[in-house]
Order: sequence, then structure tokens, then C-alpha cells
Amino acid sequence: MKLMKALRLLFILPLLLTACKDKEAFVQIKSSENLLYQEIRDYRNSQGLKGSFTHQFILVGEAQIYSYKMANGAVEPGTEGLAEHWLKLNEKWNFYNQAALILKSDLSAPSSVFNRILELPGADSVLLAEVNQCGVGIESDASGMNYVTILLAKADS
Repeated sequence: MKLMKALRLLFILPLLLTACKDKEAFVQIKSSENLLYQEIRDYRNSQGLKGSFTHQFILVGEAQIYSYKMANGAVEPGTEGLAEHWLKLNEKWNFYNQAALILKSDLSAPSSVFNRILELPGADSVLLAEVNQCGVGIESDASGMNYVTILLAKADS
């Protein structure tokens, strides 16, 4: 009986150890990113969009990377360099209705940043699009300028 338990343990233990490896990078959502997401969610709710709207860590990770690239001068602020990030995201999940908003600003309070985002051309239609996933990334450069990336998409469950 003890031999069977030992053999079972020897068989199951390697399976558990190899099956539990997480191949995804850890995504730490900053407080400012979460607060800006909440501003977006609340705005959508105030406009009558009450459905599911998730701050998706996969989108957050790519938004953070893109904001980091802008803050460090690797890409110019704008959506032109986002294609490779959408490709990476689509390798992980089938996202559609993909849209993005980019902001370079010296503002840091999430409500102020959100109000500035609303001033961007077409921002209202992007924020109110048929999407259910959101990712917010915010990075600052050495001078204190903030680079904000908002990725929005729809994904079926």
C-alpha cells in the first residue's frame, strides 16, 4: 500500500511541477493605471454602456511596454508603432475591434489625464466602441512627461 502511494507521488509530482510553469511575464498594474482604467469604465457606464469591461492584464502589459518605448524615445508618440503589439496580443487571444489612444502630457492626476484624453480627436467614439477589454500603460520620462497608452479590444469568452 505504501509502495503504491510512493509510486503515485513519484508519477504525479513531475506532472505538477511541469504543468504549473507560468510562461507569461508578471504584469504589475500601477495605481495610476488602475485609476485611469476606472475613469474610462465610469465614463462608459455614464454613457449607458453597462456590460462587461475588464482591465485585462495581457493588454496592460503591452500598453506598459509601448508607453515605456515612448518615454525612452524608442518610438514617437502615436499609434503607428502599435502593430507589433497587436500581433503579440493576437498570438495569445483573438482580439477584435482593436483601438488605441495615446497621450503625451505633463498631467499626472488620473481625472486630469482622462479629461485631456477626451479632448483627443475621435477619443469619444474609441472609448465608447463595442469593446470589453482595456489595458492602460503609463510611463514617465526623466523630465516628468507622462506617456499614456490605452488599448481597447473585444474578446469573446
